[in-house]
Amino acid sequence: RLPAPLKRLFIMGNSGLTSLECLSGEHPPSLESLWLVRCSTLASLPNEPQVYRSLWSLEITGCPAIKKLPRCLQQQLGSIKRKWLDARYEVTEFKPLKPKTWKEIPRLVRERRQACRS
Repeated sequence: RLPAPLKRLFIMGNSGLTSLECLSGEHPPSLESLWLVRCSTLASLPNEPQVYRSLWSLEITGCPAIKKLPRCLQQQLGSIKRKWLDARYEVTEFKPLKPKTWKEIPRLVRERRQACRS
């Protein structure tokens, strides 16, 4: 059980957590910051848009079990003001750019990060 309204959730170095589906039932959405750092077994994030609607700060780093960000979170990435993501998650942002080779992706990641910082 999570307290309501939950505004910030920071999970660091947790090796037993496998899912954050508990956030799915939160109404109305109030989560503003979500930081997941070195969560080695965390594999699943909610795929419900209302969970991420109020999000302005996001960090997902060192979470190897998360293979892909949920589609609704991918769609919200452009409106999240502060984000720190492992490069493999940022690749999902480039669908409109359609890189021709994998060699282009590091350059696109750098450009996207610079754009987000400005």
